[in-house]
Amino acid sequence: MMRRSTGRWLLLILLAAIVMAAPAAATDRFEDVDATSVHHDAVNQLSDAGIIAGGADGRFCPRDALSREQMASLLARGLPRTTSDSSVASLTGGNGMSGVPASVTVEASGVAGGSGSVTLQGSVSVLATGNVSSCPCEVEAFIYRDSDDVQGPSTWSQLPDRASGEGRAATALPVSWTASIPSGTTETYRIAVFINDGNPSGVTTEATLTAITTPLP
Repeated sequence: MMRRSTGRWLLLILLAAIVMAAPAAATDRFEDVDATSVHHDAVNQLSDAGIIAGGADGRFCPRDALSREQMASLLARGLPRTTSDSSVASLTGGNGMSGVPASVTVEASGVAGGSGSVTLQGSVSVLATGNVSSCPCEVEAFIYRDSDDVQGPSTWSQLPDRASGEGRAATALPVSWTASIPSGTTETYRIAVFINDGNPSGVTTEATLTAITTPLP
């Protein structure tokens, strides 16, 4: 019994290494984890990150034995998760030209009640194959969260003009955003592309978007 209990504490130390760069938690999460314990801050950090959770009664039961399947679940909650998408879309007219060439739906690591981050990185290529006489045209791209339309930083580029009759212009630009996400939740993120001036025709965008979610205390 002593060996199994010791194994539980060793696992907590291993999981704490995932979030070791974060400051110690300021408040107690479980009433049965002694504030004087050397493991107190590690337990709180992992709880804040959504990697561990207490029982239905809110206790942590720090001296209970840990099964191999419980250990696997705890380790899996601390691992980064990667989601990606690559697609092509046409830009449509209206108030400027716009489109959504790529989107990803991500499930945050951990269990509900913790906090984490999602790092989104993408690339966008814009190609106009028709009339480009109104260019050079300003191109804007950014990533936004579908649930509330909050957006990350914009990246800007220029779709150049071409000699009469060539009818072809292209540009490429990167997009990135790191945002917070509650552990154990699901969010959809999309790339938005706008041509803010000019009206070229036959405009298509090809984009890739990758999301990596990690737990944070």
